[in-house]
Amino acid sequence: MSKNISSLEEDDDIVLQNINEKFFNVCFNLPPNMNFHGVWEDDLSKTSVPPRARTDQLVPLLEFQMVVIFIITQATHHLLFKHYRLPRFISQIVTGILLGPSIKSKLGTFKESLFPLISQDVIGTASVFGYCLFMFLIGVKMDVGLIRRTGNKALAIGVLSLVVPFAFGFSIAAACVYFTHREQDLETVFFVAGTHSLTSFAVVSSLLEDLKLLNSELGRLGLSTALISDMLNVIITSTATFFRVFMGTGQPKYKICTDIASLIGFLLTVVFIIRPAFFWIVRHTPAGKPVKDVYLYTIFVLLMLSAFLSHAFDQTALFGAFILGLAVPAGPPLGSALVKMLDCVASGVLVPLFVTVCSMKADLSFATYDGKLLMLDVILLVVTFVSKVIACFVPALICKMPFNDALAIGFIMSAKGIVELASYSLFHDFKTIDDQTFAVLIVSVLTVAILVPSMVNYLYDPSRKYAGYQKRNIMDLKPNSELRILACIYSHYDVAPIINLLDVSCPTGGSPIFVNALHLIELVGRAAPLFINHHIHEKVTFDIAYSENVIIPFDQYQLNNQGAVFVNIFTAISPPNIMHEDICTLGLDKLTSIILLPFHRKFSFDGSIESEDNNTRALNCSVLDRAPCSIGIIVHRGYLRRPSALYRIAMIFLRGRDDREALTFAKRVSKDPGSFSLTVVRLDAEDDHTMPDWDTILDNELLKDFKHNVGNENITYIEKTSNDSVRTTGILRSLMNEYELIIVGRRNGFQSPQTLGLSEWTEFPELGIIGDLLVSSDFNSKASIFVVQQQKKLKGRINISNGNTFKL
Repeated sequence: MSKNISSLEEDDDIVLQNINEKFFNVCFNLPPNMNFHGVWEDDLSKTSVPPRARTDQLVPLLEFQMVVIFIITQATHHLLFKHYRLPRFISQIVTGILLGPSIKSKLGTFKESLFPLISQDVIGTASVFGYCLFMFLIGVKMDVGLIRRTGNKALAIGVLSLVVPFAFGFSIAAACVYFTHREQDLETVFFVAGTHSLTSFAVVSSLLEDLKLLNSELGRLGLSTALISDMLNVIITSTATFFRVFMGTGQPKYKICTDIASLIGFLLTVVFIIRPAFFWIVRHTPAGKPVKDVYLYTIFVLLMLSAFLSHAFDQTALFGAFILGLAVPAGPPLGSALVKMLDCVASGVLVPLFVTVCSMKADLSFATYDGKLLMLDVILLVVTFVSKVIACFVPALICKMPFNDALAIGFIMSAKGIVELASYSLFHDFKTIDDQTFAVLIVSVLTVAILVPSMVNYLYDPSRKYAGYQKRNIMDLKPNSELRILACIYSHYDVAPIINLLDVSCPTGGSPIFVNALHLIELVGRAAPLFINHHIHEKVTFDIAYSENVIIPFDQYQLNNQGAVFVNIFTAISPPNIMHEDICTLGLDKLTSIILLPFHRKFSFDGSIESEDNNTRALNCSVLDRAPCSIGIIVHRGYLRRPSALYRIAMIFLRGRDDREALTFAKRVSKDPGSFSLTVVRLDAEDDHTMPDWDTILDNELLKDFKHNVGNENITYIEKTSNDSVRTTGILRSLMNEYELIIVGRRNGFQSPQTLGLSEWTEFPELGIIGDLLVSSDFNSKASIFVVQQQKKLKGRINISNGNTFKL
């Protein structure tokens, strides 16, 4: 990199030597004296901002560099790229270009002062260390066992996505070199064709995580396909590195044989000694308890040692870190503990620094120096990208995937990110590629990183599978038909309240219930989400241990209600922000009529708040917006059904479809009047002379049917009038401590005189106005609350038999 020598001031620690037209050496004492006096220790009136770097000021300078990079990265992301749903990786590349030599302006002096030559080793070492941690964590999160469970579709796409671009890229590269007579560029164009044909599991998983598609059907296929392709990548790139080092440096044969033997010994040690030791740690860590710190510190030391050894074997330091990460069992307890310990520093601080530093090496002005080489590079990049998309698109179509989905998987497998950027930077440092080619590759990574997320967002919408015309709610079920329920469990504390509510539904042999119990676990320590059917996979690894507190009670409940209750249990391990996809997809597949969700706030028996989880609340709200059936939120206050006591239930009815759904569920209590008592309280507006609408007609018909069936002393119907919220609040206060369970409709956005003005004070809109009022601390109620939302109106069009089309 050319530099203006006059801009460097003389210093005792700095000596300029061996100056030529492009490079000069800067010599200083190592290790430097890391002085923490700060960069402004000199007289501010005599220095610039920041002042000239000294060898005893490298640590404050590094801190200042990281602050500047962080500010610019966050500003570009939040002000520009975030609005287009683009990942942070793009803003990190743009920051590097802005701070690099590509932008020549009045800020040049500032950038030279901020990133002097003597600081490049320090910031470079910090960034590479961060990338080494990143590759270790990618290995930890990667579940190699997923390859054994991969289907033929993912296998075919994964292999073809690598082979086809290689073949096309190398063929076009050889043809271009032959016809243009540029044999000197043969190694460069082959490198461009080869590296641009690869697919990285880390890049694909990061892309799917940013797009919130990890646990979608397309996301699962993309992860499986990328894993297969990446395993082939590791084999190919490791072999290529050996050939490059040993064929190009002229090392003696004994050195080559020693390195190969050492590398094989390292791999055998990891497989047969270190990995069993990791499983020993997992076995000796009690369920629910954290891994001992001494184990985590030991693994961190092994990480440093592995990186050092792989470098000694003429591999990059990243190779040893990645292999050691693969040896760590994915997920809890060990994998998740390592991710929690290292991911914040690696992904949050050092990896963005690495991306920015790599991008700062690119000088985009070099792209105009050699027009023919530029043309060759662009042709190869376009050919490999298009051939890779087609190589994934065609087999996906053959496997009968929808056109848009097949095209989307092609773009996903063609994604480029930090792994490709690191490869380009590494080979640029090795002088395998020149400055111009490196600049072109950086631009290509930036272009693909913008294009791929935009195209996937346009082609694939995971919520479209919920669009349908079938009514899935309790109200539209045929009499005595099977009631299908999806019960979501966030922790083992939710099991008892859900089973208690299942009892309220009064399952019988003539009207059974089919329960799909879904245990939801946060995805930590692995990249690919898991979905386990415990009736299919009877012997899975540690995942069953984490669902054992759910499996045993539900199996016992089914055993106690043989012929009336059928239970199937699942475990979903996925990120909290996309767990709603697992819930809604299972509800859709199992044709459920209602999904049961525990409330995010846990209450003790005396009504005080024990705990609160905002992630659970966000998940409940997401399910309410997307669910393909009715929803029920359970607010548990400590009361459980006792077989020897009468369980008192009240249903508050105002009006609307949600209240009708809640009343239909409450009517199931009448099947067992000896165990339950039901009181339906209708709150009607006084002196309502408006013309009845369709909702009012349906309300009256349902209530009329209920009143005609009231004949048991434990089934009661009460009408109360209320014209304002004050009267409604008073009625609810009189009922709250007379019952163990109160059922209400959510009635979101439904205005009525009885609740006028209460919406302004609603704390939890997901419970509706009445539900929120009953849960509020002002009421101090000990009754559990069950809030019901009927399946939302379906959007789309339906064709009627007479040929007319109506909008829904």
